[in-house]
Amino acid sequence: MTKRIIDISYHNENPDWDVLAPQLDLAICRVQYGSSKKDIKYNEYVEALESYGIPHAAYAYGCYVSVNDAIVEAKDFLARVNPNAKFLVLDCEKDTLAACGGANLAAASQAFIDTLKVAGWKVGFYVSHELYPLYNLQSVKADFLWIPRYSTNPPKYACDIWQYADGETGGWLDGIGKVDLNYLNGDKPLSWFISKKNNLPEENVVLPPDWQDNNLGGITVTADVANVRENPSTDGVIKRQVLKGSNHVYLAWHHDGSHFWYKIAEGNWIRDDVAKINKDGKSQGVVWVNGVDINLRKGASTGDVVINKITKRSAYEVHYRYVDWIYVAGEGVEGWMYFDESYVNWLR
Repeated sequence: MTKRIIDISYHNENPDWDVLAPQLDLAICRVQYGSSKKDIKYNEYVEALESYGIPHAAYAYGCYVSVNDAIVEAKDFLARVNPNAKFLVLDCEKDTLAACGGANLAAASQAFIDTLKVAGWKVGFYVSHELYPLYNLQSVKADFLWIPRYSTNPPKYACDIWQYADGETGGWLDGIGKVDLNYLNGDKPLSWFISKKNNLPEENVVLPPDWQDNNLGGITVTADVANVRENPSTDGVIKRQVLKGSNHVYLAWHHDGSHFWYKIAEGNWIRDDVAKINKDGKSQGVVWVNGVDINLRKGASTGDVVINKITKRSAYEVHYRYVDWIYVAGEGVEGWMYFDESYVNWLR
């Protein structure tokens, strides 16, 4: 039997799990429609799926009206999701556009995703086929992309999951009836989606109670295996090891005279030669600019006038950020510059 990947919400009512469960590889369950509407079937569905040994993930339909509101919605999502979910997804559709407007849709969506990433989760971005080429949504970064197109033809845009049918276009399974159906469409196998769900701290790792609100961004491990030490020093006791690509919350920093150290939990420090601060999810701090003759502009766009130039490779203070633009000051100059990761990276 070919097994299926479905996504479900309270609209799917009361499945006959004895019939449905043997047909499933994975179920992605809705947790909320904005902050104010919790999906009344979410916990019931999760309990049933776990009783049948079916992996489950979770999605939230975005209804945020601003970047700050997107962060609030993401935190509500984190508070409601079952910790056994394999991954999380932001669902961005026409109601999201209606609530947020096009001008800030990409920035708000990225803020939502970054909030989930900082919390340690593997995160996907679901966006309608019609919206994806608009409003700068192709700039939004997530661990995977999920696009619906109800056709025998796959989406026009490269994606990792293709929602090929819904209940009105032929999506049907015994035991539930009309339902959204999905194919894996990229190079990520099912095992990638249902393997270790996230990078949430291990049970013996302690985070401050306010870590979701009081953090400096996110950290990604760049070495194959990185030591995490009790203190920001190579003399510190090795508490554990973390793997390449794992994401961690960034709580504080320390400079030992040669290297920056990043605090990722209480008594857990990692050095800058085995990890990097994520470009996104951070709006203030210090960057290293490894380039010269770089334009500094009056505003955060290429249409704004050039008011200065960076002429020295150096560290620059970041005071503000707007999407991929940062306002920097240092070496006697200041202004807005584009955050190009080929020559700009966060130091702290």
